[in-house]
Amino acid sequence: MRSALLDTNLIVLLIVGLAGKQFITTHKRTKDFIEEDYDLLVQTINNFDRLWITSHCLSEVSNLLKQTHEDFAKKLMLVFAQFADHMKESHISKSKIFENELVFRLGVADTGFVEKSRKVTCSFTTDLDLYLELCRLGRKVINFNHLRML
Repeated sequence: MRSALLDTNLIVLLIVGLAGKQFITTHKRTKDFIEEDYDLLVQTINNFDRLWITSHCLSEVSNLLKQTHEDFAKKLMLVFAQFADHMKESHISKSKIFENELVFRLGVADTGFVEKSRKVTCSFTTDLDLYLELCRLGRKVINFNHLRML
């Protein structure tokens, strides 16, 4: 079974796009993306049987989605709740995160992402530091920005 782990920014793009592709260029957290990026992301993740999110990214996504006007934030949270039902959630314990020296450089959410990346087919990120760390560790990772340039 092919599984993918998505980082916070990509899930935010996915949720905003699901709410309406026209909102991608106007939401504070997706304005650097275009509608075609959303289409590319959907096409890419459709090649996987299972999508994973860490509990730390789940929290970050929630906070970032709400950075818009109240009515739209409610809509985004409803879309997120529905989509999250179809994702598998991974919880990395605080002890596991804080015993990893990466936490001082990457932070809690990205350290949890690194831990989970051991057990998935491929990880996807737009974060250069996270991408480089996963490459250094020999994990299968794709920087979505590279796909956007093709």
